[in-house]
Amino acid sequence: MKSRLLMFVEILLLISFLSVFSSGVLAKSTGEEGDLGPQSMQAIGEKNVLMVVVRFPDTAPTTPIETVQRRVLAGLSSYVKEQSYGLSSIKADFRGYVMLPSPLADYKISPYNFRVDKGRIRKLIEDTMTAIEKEIDFSAYDHILIIPAVNTMPGKGYGMICYCANPGMLSGVTRGYVPRYDTLRTAGGKEFKGGVFVGTENAGLGMFAHDYFHSLGGIHDGKRLVPCLYDYERQSDASAGLPSFEHHAIYMGPWDIMSQHHVKRGQPPAGISSFTKIRLGWIGRQQVQIVNPGETSYVSLSPLSKGGKFLAVKIPLDDGTYYLVENRQPIGFDRVLPDSGIIILKVNPRAAEGYGTVEVKSAGGPRDFVNATYKLELNNRNIFIDNVSSGRSQKNNIAIIPLWKEKDNLGVLVTTPDHGKAAIKAGRAIQALIDKNSGTSDSKEKNVISEAIAAFKNRDFEKSHAIAMSNQ
Repeated sequence: MKSRLLMFVEILLLISFLSVFSSGVLAKSTGEEGDLGPQSMQAIGEKNVLMVVVRFPDTAPTTPIETVQRRVLAGLSSYVKEQSYGLSSIKADFRGYVMLPSPLADYKISPYNFRVDKGRIRKLIEDTMTAIEKEIDFSAYDHILIIPAVNTMPGKGYGMICYCANPGMLSGVTRGYVPRYDTLRTAGGKEFKGGVFVGTENAGLGMFAHDYFHSLGGIHDGKRLVPCLYDYERQSDASAGLPSFEHHAIYMGPWDIMSQHHVKRGQPPAGISSFTKIRLGWIGRQQVQIVNPGETSYVSLSPLSKGGKFLAVKIPLDDGTYYLVENRQPIGFDRVLPDSGIIILKVNPRAAEGYGTVEVKSAGGPRDFVNATYKLELNNRNIFIDNVSSGRSQKNNIAIIPLWKEKDNLGVLVTTPDHGKAAIKAGRAIQALIDKNSGTSDSKEKNVISEAIAAFKNRDFEKSHAIAMSNQ
């Protein structure tokens, strides 16, 4: 017979389990894949998304519903498919218009994250659900998108153009908040515990995708797995005027839509970074080369927007932060980016959301997002060095060097600063040899290139340079 103490412990564990299950967290759990850190387990496969365009009795739509439908059906589906390399898709149920019971003023919210009225957000969602509860089985959907049919700019119309409510604004996003999936209820008692995001009729594709990815990624260790990558304090600083990317997208600029929804208004959005793709589970461990500080390793990176064998290099540091290196080329949605080449990201997974989780280490200097990439051929942008002490005596001792280009792939060398000059010299000689013999079928020339590259990969940069120069 079990002891009373053992039975008491088992009861406590059961209560804990049921509490987690009822909150929806269990269904939105995450896992660790190798050394990549937490990755979503709910962002793969086809997702059922209920999309509802809502009207207010005192406000008329200004964007044709057909335009909105194209943007969120074809546009969002295409974006998700490309960014996930086909690993994720959307099955949409589009409905509208649905009339809400109250005037716009009863739902309108602040354009500043810290000032949003959570009660009004809940009212928008639950009034929408109530309006369609007789015809909808909410348990059939993973996510809900609500589209207020009113032209909106910061402070005008609905007040905020887009946001993620669940997990997000329903919990509040001030510093130290703990995101969760709230339970939403209709007047008739029907419930929904999944992701909910909101974008007005004039919201761009990048805005819909940004907030969908919050919803899609889920929660891990008290944080959203896919966080906002702009500065929360600046976004909510009313003294600086209305929110603008120029003011608050200070960490990554346009290099991830979780930082900046678009490069230029009216254009399609750029793609997302390797950080966000890893968090969503769209880049696997086998596609990331992990290199420790002090080691020397070469990798040929496929364009992040296209996919391929290797999509990122990760360099873990002793303090828990790490670098990600990726190859961004004008392919697919990345065509709108202001630059192309090797991008280096510094990730601080312990940072609170909105306070610098990821930062672009721009080759052009802090916050220069136009000249952000590293390029072998540019003297002032062909090496990144981190040789700063990360402890009492420990130095990171890292050099990251962009290398030659073969079709869309770009080589990257992670090494130590003392190898920098020789590696750059050899890399340039190899690139010149490749360019000179582009399109040639001469087997002798191809052998010389192969020998030079082999010597380079073997860390014999002097020999590699000599081989490459012997045929120029």
